[in-house]
Amino acid sequence: MIKRKPKKTIIPKLDQPLVPPREFSEHIASLLVSCIRGLNKSLPPDDELLKKLKEMEAVVRKGVRVGVATDLGKDIEEFFDRQVIKQKFIEEEKDIVKTMVLEVVDTIKSVVSTSSGFDTNITECVENIENAVNIQDIVKLKDSFVGEMQKVRQYSRTLQDELEEHRKNSTILAKKLEQSEAQALVDPLTNVLNRGAYNLKMGQMIHEFKRYKEEWALLILDIDHFKKFNDDYGHHIGDKVLKSVAGTVRNAIRISDQIFRYGGEEFVVLLSRVDAKIASQLAEKICREIERDYFVDGNKKLKVTISIGGAIVGKDDTELSLFERADKAMYRAKNNGRNQVVMDL
Repeated sequence: MIKRKPKKTIIPKLDQPLVPPREFSEHIASLLVSCIRGLNKSLPPDDELLKKLKEMEAVVRKGVRVGVATDLGKDIEEFFDRQVIKQKFIEEEKDIVKTMVLEVVDTIKSVVSTSSGFDTNITECVENIENAVNIQDIVKLKDSFVGEMQKVRQYSRTLQDELEEHRKNSTILAKKLEQSEAQALVDPLTNVLNRGAYNLKMGQMIHEFKRYKEEWALLILDIDHFKKFNDDYGHHIGDKVLKSVAGTVRNAIRISDQIFRYGGEEFVVLLSRVDAKIASQLAEKICREIERDYFVDGNKKLKVTISIGGAIVGKDDTELSLFERADKAMYRAKNNGRNQVVMDL
């Protein structure tokens, strides 16, 4: 019988570091880069920490090959995106309060300035009455004095009415702000602002248009044949199409514009400080970017198109009337063959 030598157990020396597999290192490096990118978005450009994080990312990339972000990496970056969008929107809403306060100040200044004129007129009436020679002059001056006092009373009522209107608006706004801070403003699926945020922003923009008269536009975007994606490929593919469209639109619009998921397969884009020509050009750009893009499902490339209806805000518009004009334009785009823009100008 042949005796076999027992196998030697190889014990690594303690002074030799254990080297993790390359795949593991690349995975960890990718997640670390996603975290760094997310943090960078939340920091101001002149922050010292931002510079250090960029240096850290450079070191990581130099030491380890960093591939495409994994699903977890994308989730990390989207988490930071939601926090940045949410904070930015809340800050914008708080600016409305400042605008309303300034309007109250303007109203008071205007009335006080006018009232001081009344004060001068009333003082002159009193002096003229004291210096009047005959009864006829006194009667005429009395009528003039009564007229000035009626004007003062009328302006006092106007001031009271305007201040009461501002008080009501401020109360409504304060409640909306409380709700906006208490509820989520970002749609969890598409990572863009939701309908609640849209309602707040529309109120602000209508209010500012009446004050500053700066034109802006509302676009309604509807994904063509969206039901077919759900029916043919399943709802999970439909969700991915929604995310893909939202991301493409977000990259196509300007930094001053905002996209909202209004509901289902429908999105709204608000274009600030544009006239009819620029609004049409931006809408066409969004439509063409979606058409050029495609969605990958396994080995299949799924084409997606959208129909867009738009409208420029007018002096008689309300939140509802402006939306209805854009909505009708969007349905005209659908009826005309889809994958196009129709503007209500």
